[in-house]
Amino acid sequence: MSAYSQTRSNEMMSSQPALDMPAKGITDDMILMGMEDVTNTFSLDEENRGFRMAFDERNELGPVHGRRIVWKGYTRSGGGDAEAAVANAKKLVLLDNVFALVNFGGPEAMSIADLAETHRVPFLFPHTTLFASQDSRYVFTSLPHYIGELRKISEYAGKERGFKRIALIRDQNEYGDLYQEFMEHHGPEFGYSLSGTATVKTRDPSDLTQEFESVAHDADAVFMALYPVQAKAAMVAKAKSGWSGHMIASGPLADEQYLGGGGASAEGTIGLCHFPDPEFSEEPGMRDYRAVLARHHPGGQPNRYTLYGYVYGKLILDALERAGRYLTRETFIAAMEATTHWQSGGIIPPVSLSKSDHHAQRAGLVSEIRNGRFVPLSGWVE
Repeated sequence: MSAYSQTRSNEMMSSQPALDMPAKGITDDMILMGMEDVTNTFSLDEENRGFRMAFDERNELGPVHGRRIVWKGYTRSGGGDAEAAVANAKKLVLLDNVFALVNFGGPEAMSIADLAETHRVPFLFPHTTLFASQDSRYVFTSLPHYIGELRKISEYAGKERGFKRIALIRDQNEYGDLYQEFMEHHGPEFGYSLSGTATVKTRDPSDLTQEFESVAHDADAVFMALYPVQAKAAMVAKAKSGWSGHMIASGPLADEQYLGGGGASAEGTIGLCHFPDPEFSEEPGMRDYRAVLARHHPGGQPNRYTLYGYVYGKLILDALERAGRYLTRETFIAAMEATTHWQSGGIIPPVSLSKSDHHAQRAGLVSEIRNGRFVPLSGWVE
């Protein structure tokens, strides 16, 4: 969030107690969630599919204290249209009076967080690593913050694998700026230097061979700060080039569906995964996820994006259950803040939240692609 919005939020909370707002988005038999409809971007649409899977599963079991979970959303032309995402969130809050906003990940999440704080609407688990929800009343965040991710993967790449020259291929967005700044200033702490940078200027590139070869030729490894479709093109470019170094991914990008685009050349790719293998993990929560996916989306392939929505949707549902029949936004937030050692069945580490800590997950799994799948090289690490 902006410094202005954060200061304003802190002043509001310190100058007056939280008020029990009218029960917007709630009737006697339903709770209305605001989330995006089709975005024409694989990762976003799969994340939202995962949230709907969790809500559908709960509706099948019966309403939450007499209320079904329903949702409303608007389409946008593509994941890169951040202004449309913010506009859609405003319509859901100001016109549709939704109970809460769900997901709306990406760089635009920071603007939507400001919107949520201003209008006292819960903003639940945007798929982003750009910010955490310190001092926020209405925002709950999910994934490890990018600084923590970068430090952990940098430590592994520089100190444990001994890479001395790491190049960066990046999008031209805020993520790319932040990753480049971190690698320039902090790489030497971990024994490596940023050897070169290439910027990808389109969201769905047809070919990245030129950009890739411009930085890979003298690098031990190439770090990707890219969207999934861009990363797939980068992996194909690696395969074409014959370069034999290692690719590095972090967080949401560490997914076999996209990074396997280079075939055999994807072997050895290093990533910090947020979740176990969605297709083969035998953790109880992972088996449940695959069963719900098969029931609601026959033929759908397990992936870490639907898994994200599913597990964080389950966390939302747990708080709704504990909030009870007398449900308002404030009683829901109180229930969220009372979450203690919530168990996902092995999908993510146990979750505890509080009034001062709305951040659900700080740990990931250092992993490497072997035989086409990410194999954990560590347990959960923060």
